[in-house]
Amino acid sequence: MIRTVKPVGERIGRQWPSCRLGSATIRLVAGICLAAGAIVAAVMFLQRAPRAGGTPAAFPEFTTDQIEALRPEVVAFCGDCHAVPSPSSFPKDAWSEEVRQGFDFYLESERNDLKVPPVDVVLTYFRSQAPVKVLVPTASDDPSPPSVRFRPTATALDSDAAARACISSLSWQTLEPGRAPELIVCDMRSGEIRTTRPDRHEIVLRTIGRLQHPAHAVPVDLDADGRLDLVVADLGGFFPADHSEGRVVWLQRTEAGDFEPVVLQAGLGRVADVEPGDFDADGDIDLIVAEFGWHKTGRILLLDNQTLAGQPPQFEPRVIDSRHGTIHVPTVDLNGDGRLDFVALISQEHESVEAFFNDGAGDFQRAAIFVAGEPAFGSSGIELIDLDGDGDLDVLHTNGDTFDSTHLKPFHGIRWIENLGNASFAVHHLTAMPGVHRALAADLDGDGDLDIAACALLPEKLLGPGAEFQLDALIWLEQTAPGRFARHSLLRGKCHHPAMELGDFDADGRIDIAVGGFSITSSLPQVTVWWNHGPPQGAAEAGRAGENRANE
Repeated sequence: MIRTVKPVGERIGRQWPSCRLGSATIRLVAGICLAAGAIVAAVMFLQRAPRAGGTPAAFPEFTTDQIEALRPEVVAFCGDCHAVPSPSSFPKDAWSEEVRQGFDFYLESERNDLKVPPVDVVLTYFRSQAPVKVLVPTASDDPSPPSVRFRPTATALDSDAAARACISSLSWQTLEPGRAPELIVCDMRSGEIRTTRPDRHEIVLRTIGRLQHPAHAVPVDLDADGRLDLVVADLGGFFPADHSEGRVVWLQRTEAGDFEPVVLQAGLGRVADVEPGDFDADGDIDLIVAEFGWHKTGRILLLDNQTLAGQPPQFEPRVIDSRHGTIHVPTVDLNGDGRLDFVALISQEHESVEAFFNDGAGDFQRAAIFVAGEPAFGSSGIELIDLDGDGDLDVLHTNGDTFDSTHLKPFHGIRWIENLGNASFAVHHLTAMPGVHRALAADLDGDGDLDIAACALLPEKLLGPGAEFQLDALIWLEQTAPGRFARHSLLRGKCHHPAMELGDFDADGRIDIAVGGFSITSSLPQVTVWWNHGPPQGAAEAGRAGENRANE
């Protein structure tokens, strides 16, 4: 049985075997802790301070010498529980709100063990170093035409559900042995879980279950009856909050083929991911749970399967990690010792990718793979995959969450965290992409190596008219040489896609791209499939290969 977590330093001690895994959940709206510390007078000061968009002249500026003199005090205070935020992460006029939030968090924590510097000093320290406007780098398409064409088909906009779709995950999975896979669609607004076998002419969704606010569903035969069920991570609430409405729900497959909901664990914070696996090697399925939570709630849990033969399911919850903010927990035997491990993407102020090694004696040992060093980094997803084909697992990482502050960040983008072996990793920044929420790898052009597709979600108030908002909503990165990628845009200016899946949906031998729509006000398709039409035919069509981009 799993009992505790034992940290083992900052690196993984053994090389990972090759395996492709990943989950299709979404990190949703959440606040981040940018500074630890607050006193009542500080909060009162910040309540009087201008919010984002205030007048810069209302604040003084520190000199370089003053900043350096104050740095130890600010670092000791703001960096006690996480990395100190970079002043360049936000424009000057945003820092009053960010510092206000940090002092509020400290006040709510009821801690009193830190030396609290004057709030006006902390605010002026960050504002003095912040830019008037954060410049977001732009990424241009590769000048050469893409090697394959994609054309979209979307679900019809003929219902209230479609008009306000909030798709949290897509997953291409087999639900019935011996039959073709289906696209599993979770809608966190309506609570519906739907499936479809997409067609190039029409995409029809079939509802198989309705919960509260599902974030992710994964097939597994939980009761070993030969029928594939679904295990669902249920957020419990649409908007971010500290509550106990999150759940892990089993959609049990009946003999008639229907799905009956059974609550396996209730009373949780917002549950973003759940992944099955036999962690104690006793022959039944346990569950790793990413309880994202919010400010005061959130953990990583193991639900240890204690079900007796012929009895209703029983799971014993155990806390594996007490930090909030976990988004994804894909499972895999990381070190080839025959025991099932998992990797966690932990966001909020932690912003790290960490491996959890199963020691076989009831404990997990934790090791860091990647730590961003910036509490406003905005991690949004990972996929474990051997991107360079060298036989070990790498991490494909995205950071594009802007719902904590609704500010575009200069460091949002797609990263390949390359496994070098011997517990070493190299971080490669592949491309900038504001708002990127999901990146997945597959051989999109059929040349034998892995390419990457990625989608973006941005708050609607950032998506107004103007050239500055013609940001990429959907791209693919063509691997043209080992570790080198050419960028191709498929859709711009409509960044409403947090969920994505890749698969050969029409069984034509080519990998297609599916994205889910997310908007609480706009009319959007629930699912859009970008069909892979293969390489352009002849020189004339090659010259028109980008016609499906930008404004489809």
